Amino acid sequence: MPHRVALLVPDFDAAGGVTRVGLFLHDVLQDTERFTPDVISLARSARDPAGRQLTRPSTWARGTQVEERTWNGISYRHVGARWSELEFQRYRPRPPLTELLRGYDLIQIVAGTPPWAHVAKEVDVPVALQVATLTDVERNGQSGDGPLPLRLWRAGMTRIVTRMEQSVPSLVDAIFVENTWMYEHFRKRMDEDSVHFAPPGSDTEMYHPSVDDEEGGDYILSVGRLGDSRKNVGLLFEAYARLQERMDDPPRLVLAGLSGPSEQDWARAKSLGIRDHVEMHEDVPEDELAALYRKAKLFVLSSNEEGLGLVLAEAMASGTPVVSTDCGGPSTLIDDGDTGFLVPTGNAEALADRMAHVLTHSDEAEVMGQAGRMRVENEFSVEAAGARFLEVYDELLADQPAT
Repeated sequence: MPHRVALLVPDFDAAGGVTRVGLFLHDVLQDTERFTPDVISLARSARDPAGRQLTRPSTWARGTQVEERTWNGISYRHVGARWSELEFQRYRPRPPLTELLRGYDLIQIVAGTPPWAHVAKEVDVPVALQVATLTDVERNGQSGDGPLPLRLWRAGMTRIVTRMEQSVPSLVDAIFVENTWMYEHFRKRMDEDSVHFAPPGSDTEMYHPSVDDEEGGDYILSVGRLGDSRKNVGLLFEAYARLQERMDDPPRLVLAGLSGPSEQDWARAKSLGIRDHVEMHEDVPEDELAALYRKAKLFVLSSNEEGLGLVLAEAMASGTPVVSTDCGGPSTLIDDGDTGFLVPTGNAEALADRMAHVLTHSDEAEVMGQAGRMRVENEFSVEAAGARFLEVYDELLADQPAT
């Protein structure tokens, strides 16, 4: 009988890296005969409709709700939170969730930051946490957005959540991390054997280099949730403007993602004189996105912070040379000068220099693209990445009968 695994993912149907990692693990588990995964989504926002809210008295009496939902053909349950306006409440256990989790052999939490581990603290089965970054690192630079009362509120919530983060090593049996700095962080705080470097995998069949009869495109590509201030699209626009000063008629800049740049970023593009050279593709189907990757002359990531940078792995799997800011996770994928280029965060001049270098050294760019593809195939494919998770699950469940 296969072991039952509860796969906990905040807002399973939301865009972003956490959902993508959740889907990756769901597929990995489902493709085995040893495990049966069930997805449980958790309230992530102050206005989550399944929870109780301080500002909505009509929700006080009903309690925390468990809702049956479906997304992309996957049935799952969504569990609300009590007083969801208070961020730390979303990380705390609640009876309906605890009761659900007691029916499983293993709990795998997939989260951006560690405090989510608290939701399973009252369940006596092995708990694994997959995490990308720390709360204060993720929010660095975001506290300046919005009016003063909102900034003070966010700062207060961040302080509380950061304190919750400190007890996480005692709450879990295994931690999976996506990058080397997080690996070192947790190795100092818990048993080394419980910390596992296990970046999620990239689909190397979907994302592959161009075939012989496929024409390339004359464009630079950037992909992501471009409305998120952490992606720093303004830096990309600044670097592209400087690239135009270095090159006659550089390739156009193509953006793709579920959300486009903010109005402020578009205004910046216009003021730089590059707006007519930038095009946006929103909500692109995956097969079309894969084609965008492999036909691009260059892929650029301008983020301030990334847990890993799955879009980099997809670009590298496509054989496309990459240039990225050195913002945490990308250094896990990129060996500077070999499988891509890394530049300091926030440095438009350095970013433009490396973009120009790749575009004007076609032979070097081709070799770099091939090296990137090989790196992803060997270390970051779905098969290689999935095997690391499954090995740890087998260790956690050794000699434990399935329920």
